[in-house]
Amino acid sequence: MRASNICSLLTICLCILAMTVAALMPSAASAQSSNQDPCGDGSGIMPVAEKSLGVCGLDDTEQAVVYDGDLAIPFSIRSCWADWEGNEWSTAYCSQSRDYTMEVTGPAQGQKFLLSGPSGNVAVTLKFHHPSTTATTITPGQVTSTRFRGAANGQQTPVYFSLSPDTTVAPAPGIYRGTLQFYLYQCNPWGDPNNPYNPIICKGSTASDNRTELNPPLSVDIALVVGSSIRISGLEDMVLQMPNPLVDITAQQHFCVYTTASSDFSLRADSQNGNGEFLLGGVSSSDTIAYEINIQSELPPKKKAKLTEGVFTRKDWKGHASVDCSGYSDENMLLELTIPAANLANPQDYQYMDTLTLTVEMN
Repeated sequence: MRASNICSLLTICLCILAMTVAALMPSAASAQSSNQDPCGDGSGIMPVAEKSLGVCGLDDTEQAVVYDGDLAIPFSIRSCWADWEGNEWSTAYCSQSRDYTMEVTGPAQGQKFLLSGPSGNVAVTLKFHHPSTTATTITPGQVTSTRFRGAANGQQTPVYFSLSPDTTVAPAPGIYRGTLQFYLYQCNPWGDPNNPYNPIICKGSTASDNRTELNPPLSVDIALVVGSSIRISGLEDMVLQMPNPLVDITAQQHFCVYTTASSDFSLRADSQNGNGEFLLGGVSSSDTIAYEINIQSELPPKKKAKLTEGVFTRKDWKGHASVDCSGYSDENMLLELTIPAANLANPQDYQYMDTLTLTVEMN
């Protein structure tokens, strides 16, 4: 019986010792903030972790941006740390600034985030803008290598995200939505970027008494509004010389017409000097010279139309899917100008000019 009791006592002592050792091991957890005071300076809340982080204006409403407009999402960040005065509940001020990194996750493809809508997905590049650094591209699911500055005394730093949609193929009109998860990790304050044995650590740091991070991350709802739009560009001045002997003067140039989802469009040309016809006007007299305008599409089928001044064409053409026709390397329209030789026989002036205005309209 005595031997059995000794064994039992030894077992109990070992269990107590194991529990004591576990309690003395350092915790790997970091201090965490649930963003209780997103827009203030942290002075009115506790504990310290809630004081030290505040992200204002990012997750309170859906962030709506317009495809052809301002693609910025403004918000602000408080990143600081409060000195202790005996325990976390008696700390008053968030006086020390803390640098931080960030991470954004969500639907993605490669280096871009995806927003879903009427014609499938729109890929967007997300960048973070901080007043003390250049714009930083956010790679989905990767922590930024850039450390951003916090501010002392609980000050909010104005920052913003910008979205750059992929414009190689314009999306159909509608609203494209996505939900992103925003993480923020304060950095330990004593690290040395030049000392590999004492690195600056942000995400994954165990310095729970000098830094904190968002937990849970903020859910950011984004809505990209794509309206029907059309754009004409790439036209340049045309300078013509009087031929000798007199023959027809011809000139042409390519230009770009973009429409949302490559929608069809029609076109009208107006002459500054004309009224039902295209006219060049003398610069020092009232003499005029009539000319002709033809428009042709460079996208199959290559429709061609002779224009009547001030009248929309009955033909329609297909717009280009790229806003600038792939950097003007693939312009989709051709303008041809002709001055018949018969109209040049008896000029009364030394120079003639006209301003030709092209107007495009989606069908």
